[in-house]
Amino acid sequence: MALIESALSTENREIRDRAAEFATDVVAPRAEEIEVTDEFPRDIMEAAGDYDLLGILLPEEYGGLNSDFVSYCLAVEEVAQESGAVAESIQGHTFAAVPIAQFGTEQQCDEYLPSMIEGDMMGAMLLTEPGAGSSPSELSTTAETHAGDYIISGEKAFGTNAGVADLHLVVARVQPSPDDSHGVSVFLVPGINETSGFTFDRTEFMGMRGHVTGDSTLEGVVVPDNGLLGEIGQGFRIAMGTIDMARTGLGAIGTGIATAAFDHAVEYAGEREQGGQPVGTYQAVQVLIAEMDAQLDGARHLVYNSATTIAHESGDTRASSKAKFVASDVAEFVTRNALQVHGGRGYRKDLPLERYYRDAKILSIIGGTTEIQKTTVASAVLGL
Repeated sequence: MALIESALSTENREIRDRAAEFATDVVAPRAEEIEVTDEFPRDIMEAAGDYDLLGILLPEEYGGLNSDFVSYCLAVEEVAQESGAVAESIQGHTFAAVPIAQFGTEQQCDEYLPSMIEGDMMGAMLLTEPGAGSSPSELSTTAETHAGDYIISGEKAFGTNAGVADLHLVVARVQPSPDDSHGVSVFLVPGINETSGFTFDRTEFMGMRGHVTGDSTLEGVVVPDNGLLGEIGQGFRIAMGTIDMARTGLGAIGTGIATAAFDHAVEYAGEREQGGQPVGTYQAVQVLIAEMDAQLDGARHLVYNSATTIAHESGDTRASSKAKFVASDVAEFVTRNALQVHGGRGYRKDLPLERYYRDAKILSIIGGTTEIQKTTVASAVLGL
């Protein structure tokens, strides 16, 4: 990838190398254990903080690196090559911390950001609802004002790190809503063990084991006035402010998973003999390898084009949506065909290929489905 490599700064390369070291030394030895136990790897997340991977986008004054979004994508791509679940957990945490840095008061930043950067405090964003998806304009979760506090009630679905997080950014509609605002706002809610009325039911999924998400219920949760992030009515801006970053980050996770699968396929095709010669000498296998290689390169270029746009120009939704849906599709394509190259062996549980395959699938759904991304791109192209 000469074009991408030539555009990287020294800082980009240093952060990528640090992430690669973390992935190799910390994540890889635990990847299969995480798969088996399905437990949230809090110790690995803490180690990510030790490697300065939780504050890549956050201010130096709180312990962050204040680096650009290219650095972030390089880091999560490296981590995803060993564990998509750990990479997605870092993503969910990062995009809970970034809004605090952008909209938080000095007191809120001082209280939360150092611990989030160090890995001592995990974060989650609770936006999606069972009946409203991820549209802030349709939210039914309410925050009623009462004696200087906010009383939050409602249900949330999904939310990476929900339930295990020490701090949840909950998007809710203030009642009564100000006349000049729809009232959608963001509130800082501590973990379930510290918050009365806050319960969580974890959902089990086919992939990304160790990545925790599920259904959150808030019944009369009391949040003091200083638990409001930003201003009343800024919820849409806060919740959607990282959307281009989140989609592009998911694209980077997809290319990371696909890269791991592709490398396994190439190695196997060169070593496994059938009929007295490596299977890689057969044209059918060569076609699969060539298609995987080309599609992976194309997806990576779209991801880093979007990442560069975010780093230099605050983002482009058309670019991030393309990166997200193409990289998601390519992750499925490459993991499926890497398994195919291995034949019957690829279906075995003692190889990581079936894990890559299952992990890749969720990428076309979370963060806005592939169909939504395509509609977004088409609307931008057609000027609709």
